[in-house]
Amino acid sequence: MKKNNNNSAKTDSIYRKLQRHLNTLPIGYPQTDSGVELRLLKYVFTPQEAEIATKLRFIPDPIESIYRRVKKQVNSIEELEKILYNMYEKGGIRIKRSVVDDKKKNLYQNAFLAVGMFEYQVKRLTKEYFEDFLQYMDEAYLDELVSTKINQLRTIPVEQSIDVDHNIASYDQLEKLLENASRISIMPCVCRKGQDLIGEPCHQTEMRETCFVLNDSVEHVLELGWGREITKDEAREIFKKVQEDGLIIQPGNVLDPSYICCCCGCCCCVTTNIKKLERPWEMITTNYFAEVDSDLCMGCGTCIERCQMEAITMNDSIAQVNKRFCIGCGNCIQTCPESALVLKKKEKELSPPKNNSELYLTIMDKKAELRRIEKGTEKK
Repeated sequence: MKKNNNNSAKTDSIYRKLQRHLNTLPIGYPQTDSGVELRLLKYVFTPQEAEIATKLRFIPDPIESIYRRVKKQVNSIEELEKILYNMYEKGGIRIKRSVVDDKKKNLYQNAFLAVGMFEYQVKRLTKEYFEDFLQYMDEAYLDELVSTKINQLRTIPVEQSIDVDHNIASYDQLEKLLENASRISIMPCVCRKGQDLIGEPCHQTEMRETCFVLNDSVEHVLELGWGREITKDEAREIFKKVQEDGLIIQPGNVLDPSYICCCCGCCCCVTTNIKKLERPWEMITTNYFAEVDSDLCMGCGTCIERCQMEAITMNDSIAQVNKRFCIGCGNCIQTCPESALVLKKKEKELSPPKNNSELYLTIMDKKAELRRIEKGTEKK
């Protein structure tokens, strides 16, 4: 029994080592008192894979570089390649493919929990894993996601809510994102799949294929069997239903995003938790907010039912938008029977980072600034 306890402690120490390693990434992986974060890692990684994952970086590396770091864990570079691909298949790491001398070469890197390992479990998701993920969100991970107030996603308005006078930027237009995409695929939303598993299905939509993946990332979706490729016209038809059902359209927070999420207030693990905060609008990247024309509002309450953020209330039979909660999705505008709601552009328009490298460098810089403030070496 003592030997088994020693083995268990040794195994846990490997996963704790991985947890601490992942916590150094731009989107960290903080420790909890309950240890739920270790259960999530054990679901994805064997002890050997966990040890190897501690030798990867967020910067993609060729297998030759990784092999030099893990020679003690594997017998050959060929064995390492098989192990890394198995980790990739299980959604534990990312592979980036580059072309060297006209040949595709795999580069390997650590993945965040979200956006990352969690979404990559879409084919393997179990009730137990999803429940552990929700527990981790509640205990530590939401605080990590919102700590810098720089989101990995941003909200763009639904097309019917946009007025010609808005002079809307291309990065805030869904149609432009679709036009510019070289390839498009669709896969099930892992959040809604998880809610189905725990017996709390989505109240907002019957759709499950609501996660769009764009451009080079489509290759991974098809290779791993996560989803299917669709045409731009098929994507437009799906987005029509998405907007009819009142889902929040959230692409990655970069100029040329690799994914577009379609979120709701009952399933989306980030949206549902951000709603609990005092000022959700600070945590969501958006350039718009809704405003009510009190002279036109008839107090029907349609907008209250439509709003995923619970940002609208009734005051003396007139709808009132709480700007601390409104994220400018525009869903309330398109269903108002009196056209009493309009979308307004914020005074300071936020242009998204050029690419993921710039986004995550910005997040890392902000984290460093917050640490200096906490230590008292820098003023707020």
